[in-house]
This record gives sequence, C-alpha cells and structure tokens, in this order.
Amino acid sequence: MDKATIMKKIMENGVLAVIRKVPEKDVEQVAESLIKGGVNVLEVTLDAENANQIIQTLSNKFAGKAVVGAGTVLDAPSARTAIEHGAQFVVSPLLEQEVIEATLALDKVSVPGIMTPTEAMTAVKLGADIVKVFPASAVGPSFLKNVKGPLPDITMIPTGGITTENAADFIKAGAAAVGAGGNLVDNKAIREGNFTQIEQVAAKYKETVRQARETM
Repeated sequence: MDKATIMKKIMENGVLAVIRKVPEKDVEQVAESLIKGGVNVLEVTLDAENANQIIQTLSNKFAGKAVVGAGTVLDAPSARTAIEHGAQFVVSPLLEQEVIEATLALDKVSVPGIMTPTEAMTAVKLGADIVKVFPASAVGPSFLKNVKGPLPDITMIPTGGITTENAADFIKAGAAAVGAGGNLVDNKAIREGNFTQIEQVAAKYKETVRQARETM
C-alpha cells in the first residue's frame, strides 16, 4: 500500500484503535469486531508479546479491509522490524528523530508523539506525516484549537483519554482523527468474550466523529 493511500484511509476513517497487550488468542476476534463497527485503522503496540507476529497476522488476514500499524515504537530498529512484518504506519509516544527517519526511509506513515507546539513543528520539519498529541487528556481540545491557530497545516491525532463523550470536541477543535485505546478495546469485555460490545463501541466512535465533522 502506498503512503498516500495509507494517509487517506487513516483520515477518512477518523478513528485509530490502539490494541495494547490483548491476548494473542483474542486479537483476530478483536480486530474483526472493530472492523465490523467501522474502525479499520488498527495500531498494535510493540509492548505486547509477539507484537510483530500479530501485526503480520492481522495484515495478512485483513488485507484490503484494514490498515495495520505499530505503536509504542521507541527506536529505529523496532520501526524497521514492524514495517517488515506489515506495519503501514509507525506511532511513537514521543518525538524520536531516528524513528521518523527509519519510517520515512521505508515509505510508511510516521506518527511521532508531541506535547508542545515546538515539538509539533520539529516533527513536521523532520518529515512526520501526522503528530500524535499525547496524552491528550492532559491538555484537552483547547490545546489543538490553539495550536492550529498559528500552525494550521499540522495534522494532529489526539490519543490518551479519548472517549465517545469527548471525541467530538477534539474533532471540532481540529483533530484529523482520534486515537482510542482502553475505552474502545476494553480488556474486561475481551476477558468476558463480549466482542459485540467492542463492535458497538467502535460504531459509536465512528458515528461521533462523523457527526462532529458534519457540524464543522
């Protein structure tokens, strides 16, 4: 998948599901539930056991149905390995030049984490395609609105504490999409085998983003 297509799919979907430390036996079912609910941008964090194998499995099984990427990427070798296993985008909780460079060298979408306007601009100058505002709950929607004032062309995805209740506020403040982890990929629901709940919550996130975009 070329980079322009990856970017288009992320932006169009509007919701990035963060799959963190989900038991390997449940990951495919979780992904299927998310996709059924309309969320087809899936970030598998590398702090999970066998994360790269999971990325490869999901990339193969849901080819054409979902865009699979790697999250919690902290160094260049990890970025390269994840991409070798099928990751189409690389997300980091922080701003690491070597991660951005390794991702861009392999023509994939780079999403470093930022927390200040200076970091956001630095990321863009280094070639980042999107910046991840993390943790978004610490700054709120007003941060995005204020940054977009002087820096309107920076593409931002807030992650961390994004719920179905506040997602619309972030979209209206200028977020290109939102990232959702535990509030969407609920560990309790997974333990109970309640994958229908994950599908329903995914659908709610999607509808919330759709409605917010329509009011802009």
